[in-house]
Amino acid sequence: MQSMRMPSSASSMRSAVSRRPAAQVRAFLFTKDKAPPVASNKISAKQTKEEVLAEVSTQFDRWNSALATLDPKQVAALYAEDGVLLPTVSNKCNVRLLAENTAINSGVYTFDLVKDNKPAKVQARYSFTYKRLDDGQWYIVDHHSSGMPEIVGNPELEEVANLFELWNASLQTGDPKNVAAMYGPGAVLLPTVSNKVRTTTEEIADYFTAFLKLKPFGKIDASNVRILAKDLAINSGVYTFKLNKDGKESLVQARYSFTYKKFDGKWMIIDHHSSAMPESEEKKLAEITALFDKWNAALQTGDPAKVAACYAPSGVLLPTVSNQVRTTPAEIQDYFVAFLKLKPNGKIDDANVRVLGPDTAINSGVYTFDLVVEGAPTQVQARYSFTYKKIGGEWLIIDHHSSGMPEKVVKVLEKELVAV
Repeated sequence: MQSMRMPSSASSMRSAVSRRPAAQVRAFLFTKDKAPPVASNKISAKQTKEEVLAEVSTQFDRWNSALATLDPKQVAALYAEDGVLLPTVSNKCNVRLLAENTAINSGVYTFDLVKDNKPAKVQARYSFTYKRLDDGQWYIVDHHSSGMPEIVGNPELEEVANLFELWNASLQTGDPKNVAAMYGPGAVLLPTVSNKVRTTTEEIADYFTAFLKLKPFGKIDASNVRILAKDLAINSGVYTFKLNKDGKESLVQARYSFTYKKFDGKWMIIDHHSSAMPESEEKKLAEITALFDKWNAALQTGDPAKVAACYAPSGVLLPTVSNQVRTTPAEIQDYFVAFLKLKPNGKIDDANVRVLGPDTAINSGVYTFDLVVEGAPTQVQARYSFTYKKIGGEWLIIDHHSSGMPEKVVKVLEKELVAV
């Protein structure tokens, strides 16, 4: 069986991009504690578009499970007989249904690899095109994987970008001396949660003695790698650490700058500056809280189009007084055509705001609306969940679930039962 090696340059990558039959696919080990379950793909009698998209979304896990078996035949079995693979060697995914039995999933994925007994991460772009054949199974008919264009073709940038993974691997040892050994002579550390500037190996190790107790695991969210001179480079951006304190996991995001210098052919950190995100958690919470006021202000305009504009194009509305789940801008706008006739004005009674990630947040609780029904003012209380996503720099509603207060509904049902 022909093996495939990760291209190390733009020219070698071009030579690797060729039409290969499924039988020549070689599996790469994708490190995982447990392989994801293999999805069942039998055709149901009736499937909605959403159900098909959800089914297609599981196909990457199915392919990744096959990688974890280390059996190239199991990987190749997922490709159609005329399937095409353009090799590289669910960070972000975009799943679309192209036709009844054809779908595509494209985005960015990351592979954990081990080369010369050293851990490394390789990020790449992908496109999987799937076709459901007569046996009811989804098969890959086209798989295109390409290196990240800003780094591919420059081995030096690739090497510097991977230095973070080596540093993160040293954190996993739990030994502060192993971490401090990543820093070169005269290195300076300006850490995230200590005012003290660390300028010696002992001081750097001392900082990590405390930090490693949190069992940190880091990942890069955004990076900018530059070669400053022959033996000098810098990587700056944003990273997120998963921490564990008193048995509770949390995510902490921060900005970073790693400056590297080669000593005897080995890259080492000579300056590491890590700082908390300047926009405080309190500011973010206040920003999310204010989104309700923006939505309520749209209600006051009396224009259903302006209310619908508060929702993302893929937003979903489960309204208080309609059984229909609204999944398109037109359907959402249609709901507010009727609702706005009641001249609603809302206020929050109880809010619980949480920031789930850099671009995702949720606000759930209880709100009350002042309404005008048949000329008479009235108040209606309900529970709500607004899930927001920042799209193009603007917070939009991607899910809005509103429901009547359950205890009131139960009392009405009890009265009806007594009457019977």
